[in-house]
Amino acid sequence: MLAAAGAVLLATPSVAQAPSAALGSLQAGLWQLRSIGGSAREPARSICIRNAAQLLQLQHGNRRCSRRVLSDSARETTIRYECQGAGWGQTTVRVETPRLAQIDTQGIDGGSPFHHAYEARRTGDCS
Repeated sequence: MLAAAGAVLLATPSVAQAPSAALGSLQAGLWQLRSIGGSAREPARSICIRNAAQLLQLQHGNRRCSRRVLSDSARETTIRYECQGAGWGQTTVRVETPRLAQIDTQGIDGGSPFHHAYEARRTGDCS
């Protein structure tokens, strides 16, 4: 029973904790997110990542949300999160290298559905 409880991370309200070895292998710094399959004119998005767990809630930002780990391995993690009154999401992060990851996130934000796929690449240090 303890093993099952340890395998599932419930109610992690902040982005300060990385629930997996996969996220722990990513380097902190300035990351550029490029939409996969989106418009070629869609600009890349740059964000300062101090903790790789920030990549889990791209749509809901720093909202306090509960999280549950659905799957976790050394190279990939999938979580589902719920933000009371704001929606929910499910995100998979697949780590290619400590400076490159693929992110797929979908869910509901403010009553509207979203689905985004990104290539995330570390481009330097945060200023």
